[in-house]
Amino acid sequence: MADETEFNGYAVYEKGTHLKKFSYKPRPLGPDDVEIKISHCGICHSDVHQMTSGWGASIYPLLPGHEIVGRITKLGQNVTKFQLGDRVGLGPHCWGCLQADCDACSQGKEPYCSEKRETYNDRFPDGTPTRGGYCDNVRAHSHFVVRIPEGLSDAGAAPLLCAGITVYSPLKRWNVQPGQKIGVVGIGGLGHLGVLFAKAIGARVVALSSSEGKRKEAAELGADEYWITSDKDFLKKNAKSLDFILATTSGNADWDSIIRLLKIDGTICLVGLPEEDLKIPAFALCAGRRSFASSAVGGPAEIQEMLEFAAKHNPKIEAWVKVFPLDQVNEAVQELVDGKPRFRNVLKVQDL
Repeated sequence: MADETEFNGYAVYEKGTHLKKFSYKPRPLGPDDVEIKISHCGICHSDVHQMTSGWGASIYPLLPGHEIVGRITKLGQNVTKFQLGDRVGLGPHCWGCLQADCDACSQGKEPYCSEKRETYNDRFPDGTPTRGGYCDNVRAHSHFVVRIPEGLSDAGAAPLLCAGITVYSPLKRWNVQPGQKIGVVGIGGLGHLGVLFAKAIGARVVALSSSEGKRKEAAELGADEYWITSDKDFLKKNAKSLDFILATTSGNADWDSIIRLLKIDGTICLVGLPEEDLKIPAFALCAGRRSFASSAVGGPAEIQEMLEFAAKHNPKIEAWVKVFPLDQVNEAVQELVDGKPRFRNVLKVQDL
């Protein structure tokens, strides 16, 4: 008997940010797949970039969302690590080659696999479009699904599946240590989590922002200092004072002044993805033997590690969120376009 399953959500049908109701028949549940009934889905700024084809031509209709929390309702025949009803999350990737000779998958670096598939705006190997979490259900390879630990709320955990791991992974990769002085450029959806995780590690955190507008929130997040990036004289006086900088901005900045804040041999890591190429000053790097690095999200094992860290830390680490019902998705997205969230908008899809 043919599978008559239909999933219902919201998609953009052409370049732009206006979403309309959209229904589709999912690809058959594979032996290694799970089906997730979605409770909440975060709205990531990358959703806007892809809805508008800002990172290149998108696949329309496009159903966004890769910060998904829900419960498992169906299991493929090979799936043993989950049970029906488990509370789980799905981040930016839903499939990968997972081959032993893959230099990415074999080392837990699945996001860097050349055969990976994005949770939406991509195609499975059979050509079926991938669809995201602004929807009532989603199917994905079970390898890319993680458990949501007890203690984390559905809404507060959802943004951790992309934004959280995006900042946690480089803090771990560049071995940020207690007592080090860390700068976080951009106090937004990514940056506020960068402050929370860096503080949880034990670092002294400097929030770097283009205006005074987020000074109060930065202090509430735990930032030890707040520096204005447009104050070049102040930044010059504080040159060579930071051990590591996490750059979450999605646009160009005064990179010369910011890079010179690093100590000798310090590293600045870019995790924001602007639509235009950056202009990086070579002299600022060479003058301090500094490094300009980059990072994407982490693999499922690292996402799970990050979630466990967030749940066990006192106080627990969750995104600061404003929750919208799914049928108000356009209002939620427009708030993001207008730069209003403090700091993440999350869709409540349904009660589970």
